[in-house]
Amino acid sequence: MSLAAVAGGLLLALAAALVHRDATRVGVETGSPALWAGLVLLAGGTGAATALLVPDAPIPGVLVVVALGPLLYLLERDDSLHGGDDADPTRLPSAAADGPPSAEEETARPDAGEDPGDGGPDPPASRDGRDE
Repeated sequence: MSLAAVAGGLLLALAAALVHRDATRVGVETGSPALWAGLVLLAGGTGAATALLVPDAPIPGVLVVVALGPLLYLLERDDSLHGGDDADPTRLPSAAADGPPSAEEETARPDAGEDPGDGGPDPPASRDGRDE
């Protein structure tokens, strides 16, 4: 076994341990910490096996397979931390939920009866149909 394979296996095991520890600390809503760590191991192992068994496998594709497990975990982690609340189009994400709207929010919020997609009235066209 080569040194690169051992180092890759240790790196994969470390990533799975970190995911398990973080999933336990955060308390992910879907699945268990062991399930998320297993998904990281499965994705990394699949990528490593593909790279070893298929010599012509494109490296970007292998990296996508390896990154799939941690990426799915990070998406679930974000959803567990921030919830599945619907987005409020009248508030900026950085604004406090209970405080008054900031100046940026006031300028971003359309006035009552105003269409936010409307850029205002069109300029008058010339009589001969050409714009000046």
